[in-house]
Amino acid sequence: MPFETPSLPVLIKRTQSDLASDSLRQSDAQVLARTLGGAAYGLYGYLDWIAEQILPDKADESTLERIAALRLNQPRKPAQAASGSVSFTASAGAVLDVDTLLQSSDGRTYKVTAARTTSNGFNSTTIAALEAGSLGNAETGMTLIPVQPIAGIVGNSFSVLAPGLSGGVARESLESLRSRVIRSYRIIPHGGSAQDYETWALECSGVTRAWCRGGLLGPGTVSLFIMRDDDPQPVPNDEQLAEVQAYIEPLRPVTAEVHVQRPVQVPVVYHLTLTPDTTATRAAVEAQLRDLHNREADLGQKLLISHIREAISSTSGENDHVLTLPVADVETERNELLTFGGCVWGA
Repeated sequence: MPFETPSLPVLIKRTQSDLASDSLRQSDAQVLARTLGGAAYGLYGYLDWIAEQILPDKADESTLERIAALRLNQPRKPAQAASGSVSFTASAGAVLDVDTLLQSSDGRTYKVTAARTTSNGFNSTTIAALEAGSLGNAETGMTLIPVQPIAGIVGNSFSVLAPGLSGGVARESLESLRSRVIRSYRIIPHGGSAQDYETWALECSGVTRAWCRGGLLGPGTVSLFIMRDDDPQPVPNDEQLAEVQAYIEPLRPVTAEVHVQRPVQVPVVYHLTLTPDTTATRAAVEAQLRDLHNREADLGQKLLISHIREAISSTSGENDHVLTLPVADVETERNELLTFGGCVWGA
């Protein structure tokens, strides 16, 4: 937390209190020693705090945000509100105003972003979450009810259209910002290296991982693969790919032909038998395998069978296991990303 420097009146009051203390009245030298020692101790503490703020690995939140504003093209990524389309049935001539509030059964609130004068029957409009963040994302078919009834809307209900409400992103976490700032110290821009493209992609809101591969689509091409792990659907859609493409276009070298793409996900299904075979042990093994994919499954990188067995063996409560599939290292193509595909038990 930030160091709060005591004001002069506070320091004077503290010293007066020390000097007036019954336990210190016996010796002027003892009073002065304790008073000055306490003041010096506070100053040394302040110097220790300053030393922690010099570099981003231990800087407080406010200091880290200042460093990010100076070093990064994109400082701390702000939260974004989810948006999408809804359908509703209405009689002809009903008026749906902008900022009309709609609410889901679980209390999430949305506002209409496009006014409509309805036609008889099926109508649609666009909405956005009232509060930014990932909680505003919603699946197709969710029902919304107006906070205030609207004349002419049949049933006073709205239904979320495909592909759902998306794009809601929480404010960038402190550790994510810290990792980007540290990356800016370690990786020096080189005018279009693979690491430059990955850095540019990570500056875009919602992007959590990025990989650059050259020449996949021919000479002079740059393929940039991205993931959005904090979204309900981590594989980016066409609109999200286009956003990253538009952000990188003015930054890329003029000779590069950049293609922002989604990785081809390859689920890995595990066939195994556990000893003891309990619900708790199964859940713990699944958690270990998910963590293994998060740590080691990289774009175009194989997953080692020895590491798979090690992850299962290190599970709390597991005494023994027989892994039937996979039986060897899981290989991938350059554009593929291995994901956890679940477990088949007792196989």
